[in-house]
Amino acid sequence: MTACGGADTAKDPLAERDPAVSEALSDPLMADPDLTTQNQDGAALTGGGPASAAIPPEQRSPEEIAAARRAALAAAGGAIAAAPAPEKTTDTSRFAKAATAQAIAAALGLGGKGCADSLDYSALWAARLPPPFEVYPRGHVGQAAGAQTPGCALRVVGFVTPVPSSDVLDYYAARAAAQGFSVRHVREGDDQTLDGAKGAARYGVIVRRRADGLTQADIVTSGF
Repeated sequence: MTACGGADTAKDPLAERDPAVSEALSDPLMADPDLTTQNQDGAALTGGGPASAAIPPEQRSPEEIAAARRAALAAAGGAIAAAPAPEKTTDTSRFAKAATAQAIAAALGLGGKGCADSLDYSALWAARLPPPFEVYPRGHVGQAAGAQTPGCALRVVGFVTPVPSSDVLDYYAARAAAQGFSVRHVREGDDQTLDGAKGAARYGVIVRRRADGLTQADIVTSGF
């Protein structure tokens, strides 16, 4: 795996923003996607796959959802507008069979093959998502991967939250727009996706409601 250098080797203040990061740092599944001797239930990041992180029952309560929504509202500056209506709807999703960080990035067209192939799996990448695409407040990180090499700045992070998928979608659409990113919304099968850009910086967000009622989301950023 490729080691990461540059500015990301310094202490990142994002690591102290989200309690999910502290939980993720102790998760051995995130250190290496090839730990086949470990329980891999929930290791996939993408739509239709297993859970990306376990959430204890007490952390799925109405009180927990309300606390996460309050934190999201504060992070968004006190107001979260609804995401734009989908520009198009498709019966199938690009992400239905994308079970790795590399596959998600490829489905979004982010990073390029050489860049995606250099991804390093580590919980630390959850703390290195660039604003405004940090993990949703109080979200539970499942897997995280990233690369920071010359010509390759790529992050792929998956998490689970008990907050409804519509809230998560609205949150990222509002935060992206507020920071000057374009926002395109597409409904693909059971997935809803946002993507856009600002200059060379590009992002993708995939959100879906799981059968157990939880929301699974993947965040991908490239070029910043």
